[in-house]
Amino acid sequence: MDLIPSMPLPPTPSSAHTGTAANQQELRAVLSTFGSQATIPMVVKMLPGGIPSLEVAAEHVYNVALYLRDQLQFDLLTCVSGVDMKTHLEVAYHLRATSQNLLMQLKAKLPPKTTVIDSLIGVWISANWLERETYDMFGVIFSGHPDLRRILLDDMFTGFPLRKDFQTTPAVLHDRATTQTEPQQAVSGDQLRGLGANRSNANVFSQGDQERLHPGTPTFGHTQFHGHSFPTQTWKHTLQHEQEEQQKAAEKKKE
Repeated sequence: MDLIPSMPLPPTPSSAHTGTAANQQELRAVLSTFGSQATIPMVVKMLPGGIPSLEVAAEHVYNVALYLRDQLQFDLLTCVSGVDMKTHLEVAYHLRATSQNLLMQLKAKLPPKTTVIDSLIGVWISANWLERETYDMFGVIFSGHPDLRRILLDDMFTGFPLRKDFQTTPAVLHDRATTQTEPQQAVSGDQLRGLGANRSNANVFSQGDQERLHPGTPTFGHTQFHGHSFPTQTWKHTLQHEQEEQQKAAEKKKE
């Protein structure tokens, strides 16, 4: 027995705004007929939700847009999106026919290493800010746009954030010493065990067991050095004895 009773799935959210299924199929048939009759190569696909998608080359996007507006009554451009496919850029336009309650997508594929495509502001006035946003994020240059400049980022911003090759920070070359340790060893710390004992040498830089615990410890006869009694001869006594011997030798030479 299910703890949560099964419920029917809700309808596709876009179905209420894309007309009936018959209208969508009829639109697909019209687009297929247009593609076969025109000399423009194009591909008609169906997106999830029964939304037709028309794919054309970038150099034909303006003529196709005029046909969709004048012949099929797609009078509203609602969205312009850029797509970085690494090898090339694509621009997707979402169109709506308000009188027939239809929705479709027009996609233009740019040639490799090309970022220029015709602006559709002469077809749909709403393309003004939409194309500026796509330029701001992807660097697509819409030829014929009257005011193509950044709309979200600062004018002095360098690069296009939604491109696959965009670097948020400059590339940094790290020293090999920071990466030559295996990850598992770095986590377990096996390569660091006993490192302190190997590197430390009490006879070179200190007095070993006679090294003072703290610089402020008084130097009386009962002063303790690491648990040991204060020795009768320390480096201070030795230095003082050497200075006395040098003075005696100098006095003898004078005599």
